[in-house]
Amino acid sequence: MSASRRLQLLDWAESNGSWIIEDDYDSEYRYEGMPVTSLQGLDRNSRVVYIGTFSKVLFPSLRLGYVVVPEDLVERFLAARFALDIGPATFHQAVLADFIGEGHFARHIRRMRSVYAERRSALIENLHDHFGSAVEMTGAEAGMHLSVVLNGISDRELSESSARDNLWLVPLSPYYMGKMAQQGFILGFGSTSTQQIPSAVHKLRILVRSKNVA
Repeated sequence: MSASRRLQLLDWAESNGSWIIEDDYDSEYRYEGMPVTSLQGLDRNSRVVYIGTFSKVLFPSLRLGYVVVPEDLVERFLAARFALDIGPATFHQAVLADFIGEGHFARHIRRMRSVYAERRSALIENLHDHFGSAVEMTGAEAGMHLSVVLNGISDRELSESSARDNLWLVPLSPYYMGKMAQQGFILGFGSTSTQQIPSAVHKLRILVRSKNVA
């Protein structure tokens, strides 16, 4: 979302007395252009609840997340937190705080940004090589996945077929509302090595051809 659209959304939230929940977990990984300021960073009227997790940027078993709430909502969030389970173990929070304070987290992000950028480039290059102009890619500027649109396919059917061949594809069409859903896939590269990507894309191309599409 562009900066101007973000400001429009914030104006809408203010005029309607609404809150925006912003999940910005992969904003650390941007590969093209200047980073766009988060909604929470642009917010001047305390309308944004900003959430994130360390499970995705460090490792899943850590199970630690965070939330930045407007001041007038703090007491309500604390009450909900105590009603659930008081909170995660303080030991892990203290270790993570030291990890961040000593600069290790920032170094980890820099290193992983380079790793993910390499995987992203490999995925884009192989998609172009195998599909050419038949594939349309979006969302490749940041994050750990991108969306691809492939005309003339049934993404749900192909995702089921690919799973039987140990190729895991997330269909794109279920993320649309209405009848104009695009057919394609959400392809993640966070847990796939650069060396594995060419064979995975080649397998996808064979699968698409077997269905007499693209």
